[in-house]
Amino acid sequence: MDSRFNWLASVALLVLFAYMSTYFPEHLGTFMLIYIFAMLAVTFAIAGRSARAIFRDLEYVRTGKLLLSVSSEEIAKLKTKDRDLNREMNEQVRAIAKLKTKDRDLNREMNEQVRATLPQLLAPFVFMLVLLVPAARESALQSLGSLLRPLSLSANAQRFLTFLLFYGLLTLVLYTITYASGKYLEHIGGRLEIPSFYLVTDRGLILEGRTPIKAPIKALGMKVDTRRKFIELRVKTHVSVGGGASRVRLYCEDPRKLEAYLKALSEERS
Repeated sequence: MDSRFNWLASVALLVLFAYMSTYFPEHLGTFMLIYIFAMLAVTFAIAGRSARAIFRDLEYVRTGKLLLSVSSEEIAKLKTKDRDLNREMNEQVRAIAKLKTKDRDLNREMNEQVRATLPQLLAPFVFMLVLLVPAARESALQSLGSLLRPLSLSANAQRFLTFLLFYGLLTLVLYTITYASGKYLEHIGGRLEIPSFYLVTDRGLILEGRTPIKAPIKALGMKVDTRRKFIELRVKTHVSVGGGASRVRLYCEDPRKLEAYLKALSEERS
């Protein structure tokens, strides 16, 4: 239902932007500003609701019986010993990568993650560049307008369809890049998150003191690496395009002990 509503809203916005660009071009800038502020207000409202829910879950998990607490010092020590880590990590956070020059496997994984997310980060800037730079915008509009001339439409109708095609193509490119990036990220296993410290209670996990994972833990999978001393949970992510899962890697001196706690807290208890 949400996906269908999003698509219908996107189509309605395309038509509205094309209409404003055709018949009220002098008000288009004002309309865009109103639209941006409206989207920001909705985003802040949703973020506020999410923050309240996170705070409730945080308090719920924190008041449970403490089963295990792993400090940042212990995790840093284990990551230093993990020589394969460097290949999983690379350019996503260069400052962190410089501090972990021995962690080879992590550099490789994070480099793949950067390649997956970079197009999503750059696409909106390219989108705005085409919209805001007059030369780029007019060149694109002229090219699209030439494709519609054989239809022998009225000037306003042709201009409306040109703008509709222009905004539609930009949106299609943006969605395609986001979808392909999401699928590639899913292909490499999902976004990798490594909390610097965490604790486990009989009500769930708290990552870095601010991110709760309530029991039952709905993990898509669990990977145990006793040599490198970590457990990796695959959890579902809520994204509108591309889908996929993220990985939460928990370093621990005794991975089997942590595994027993997580299985006891998981949805499918064993």
